[in-house]
Amino acid sequence: MTASTRHQIGKLIQKADDILGFLSDIFHAIAIFCLVAMLVGTAFTIIARPMGVSFYWIWPWTIQFFVWMCFFGFYPIYRRRADIAISFIIERLAPTYRHLSSILIEGVIILVMVLIILQLPIIFESQVGPVDGVITPWGELERYTLSIPMSFSCCLILINSATEIMKLLVRGTPSAEGP
Repeated sequence: MTASTRHQIGKLIQKADDILGFLSDIFHAIAIFCLVAMLVGTAFTIIARPMGVSFYWIWPWTIQFFVWMCFFGFYPIYRRRADIAISFIIERLAPTYRHLSSILIEGVIILVMVLIILQLPIIFESQVGPVDGVITPWGELERYTLSIPMSFSCCLILINSATEIMKLLVRGTPSAEGP
């Protein structure tokens, strides 16, 4: 591969990485919004109930927002490397093995995401009927809405892992002396 080709591929990978970072920021903001909505709803319930004011739909919406928060937060946690990892093992490896293990780990992540994505039709088909109490102006939300953020996060994690592998391949295997 020529230096010019490698540079062009590097620019494309960087653009993809920038877009994935932007989407991570959006998903992070949505997860925070879900958390704030849960806290506001719960606080309102705690404050208003002694005054005889209670809305039965706040609790189901809190549960809906909790699920959405977890699934929207799934991608930013992965992207920002905020997940739990056994990095102390990888850090002890020689640079070449560290490089290869990074590719292998991203490959395993891709495999897991593909398996989840392949199960999405079954997941959506099994989530039938409304979520009781999650009321909108158009009626109650359907159960499958719980899994929509998970499907988006899984797709983004798969794309992000593929991008990470491409970055590792374009960069090449580090030398034993260099970082």
